[in-house]
Amino acid sequence: MKLDQLTEILGNAEFVGKNDSDITGLNRINHASNSEITFLEDSRYEHFLSQTNAGFIIVKKESEFIPKANQVFIKVDHPYLSFLKLVNYFEPKKNFENEIHSTAVIEKSAQISPTAFIGANCYIGENTIIEDFVVIYPNTTIHNDVKIGKRTKIYSNVSIYYGTEIGENCILHSGCVIGSDGFGFQENKDGSYTKIPQIGNVLIMNDVEIGANTTIDRSFVGSTLIYNGVKLDNLIQIAHNDEIGENTAMAAQVGIAGSAIIGKRNKFGGQVGIAGHLEITDDVTLIAKSGVPKSITEKGTYYGAPVRDRLTAFKVEAAIHNLPQLVRDIAKIKKKLELD
Repeated sequence: MKLDQLTEILGNAEFVGKNDSDITGLNRINHASNSEITFLEDSRYEHFLSQTNAGFIIVKKESEFIPKANQVFIKVDHPYLSFLKLVNYFEPKKNFENEIHSTAVIEKSAQISPTAFIGANCYIGENTIIEDFVVIYPNTTIHNDVKIGKRTKIYSNVSIYYGTEIGENCILHSGCVIGSDGFGFQENKDGSYTKIPQIGNVLIMNDVEIGANTTIDRSFVGSTLIYNGVKLDNLIQIAHNDEIGENTAMAAQVGIAGSAIIGKRNKFGGQVGIAGHLEITDDVTLIAKSGVPKSITEKGTYYGAPVRDRLTAFKVEAAIHNLPQLVRDIAKIKKKLELD
């Protein structure tokens, strides 16, 4: 693409500097070449300006930096948002035609929209409903009595157990398992366990994205509920009877025990652990590696194991950091008192 073509995508942008190269791709500022475009918005990365080989850099309008030779600064109001426009523009897009691959196995009672795409070696169970413009990549297994809403995309090697319902515009990445049995066992007097049947299902609403190898267990009774707009990273465990509120996002390796109710717009960092049978209110942020043993009733940012509000948790960490010196000081005082 030529530089002047960017105006069609970015709208009102100011170009400073000169570079006659065609734009051949997008890259991070510390890896971009002279024919690639990148962006700078966070001041923490300004030091890369003197090091980068990028030929085209999207910067803030008020930026006073001067481009190097064979480099163009593209001045906009919001560099990151402008860069996202380019990412969306150049994202590889595959147009799926309505097709059912000859190797797919589909039970006769299944209802498949004529606009759906079903890849090689898929299995679609009895009474399952696949709605308009659904895309199912190869090697996916969908059991009986499942419903998949319009425009949902399911990548390869996904397993969806019986009775699961998935809404519209969802994305399920490779390897995720939806509707596996909840972890339910009755301990016997001799220490052995008797399995408790898990006869509920999983209900996933609209605009939900589920990362690779994430698991969501079916409920004991009723439904495990994933509400609109939830975003789950890879390798997350959602246990039976959990409820995940609208527009909540979780990073990798979060684990939520059974029957937890998570509010709306929550944000959980990586490896956060949530105990079962508790509630977390709306607008809570949990910093990575936090452990939550009891309900959180007030919005805010929390950290630690067990969690405390962020400021208290950081003070505790600072105090722990100072403990070795404190022990040495006490030892000196004790020694002096003994001598006296």
